[in-house]
Formats: sequence, C-alpha cells, structure tokens
Amino acid sequence: MKILGEKGIGELLKVFLQICFWGGIILLIALPIVSQVAGINLNASIYVIYPNGIALLVIVKQFIGQFDSLKNRNPFCMENAKRLKICCIASLVETVFWIIDLLYMILLVKSDEIIILLGLVFMIVLFAGVAIAFYILSELIKQATEYKNENDMTI
Repeated sequence: MKILGEKGIGELLKVFLQICFWGGIILLIALPIVSQVAGINLNASIYVIYPNGIALLVIVKQFIGQFDSLKNRNPFCMENAKRLKICCIASLVETVFWIIDLLYMILLVKSDEIIILLGLVFMIVLFAGVAIAFYILSELIKQATEYKNENDMTI
C-alpha cells in the first residue's frame, strides 16, 4: 500500500481526521444540550472538558496538515516540525488541565473514588508522555529536513 502521494494511506487518514475534527466541533457545541437532556450535571468539569477538547482539535488540525505534506510527497519540511511543536504545546496544555482537575477532585470535592483519581493520573502521565514524544519527533523532523536540504544542495 502506498503511503505518499494521491490515493495513499495518508490521504485515507486525512479524511478520517477531518471527520474527527468536524465531529469534535459538533460535539463540543452540542455538549451542554446533550448533557442537559441526559440529566448529567457537568458543573466544574466543563472548565476542563472544553479546553481539553479544543487542545485535541488543535492536535487533529495539525495532523491534517501533516497528512497534506504526505500527499504532496514532502514529509520532511520545517512546517511539519512546527506542527509537531504546536502539538507538543497543546499536549502540555492538556496535561496542565488534567492536573487542575485532579487537584480539584482531591482538594475541593474530596473525592475518594480511586478509579476516577487513577484515571486522572493516567491522563496526566499519558499527555505528558505524548508532549515529550511530539517534541522529540519535532526535533527529528527538523534535523532530517536540514540534512535533506544539505543533500539537495550537494547534488
């Protein structure tokens, strides 16, 4: 299966990400209505759900751009390194909001539900790790782009 160019797997993944992006926007807009109809009281959780949802949409949007570069057969460009840095920052923002939610649950709500607290700790560790991975990938793409540009000039 082709990865680069038209009709490659990158194009298929780009379409999937566009569906996720627009579906995520619709879900964020409809969340208050759906929660009210379902009888779910989000209260303070809404202050964590919305920023995290927006950060996830930023990451998805950056990956749509990444797959555009695969379609154009140019995966090693500085724009992709910048996109990965933006994803890193968005992941760090998510980590901060999960930490705030954990502190809220422990200090203000005084929740003793270990499953919820472990879930929040998992999300903190997950997004901190994802931020580190995005940063490392950004630096790798940046270095590969520099090597590619040097190689293009020598030929």
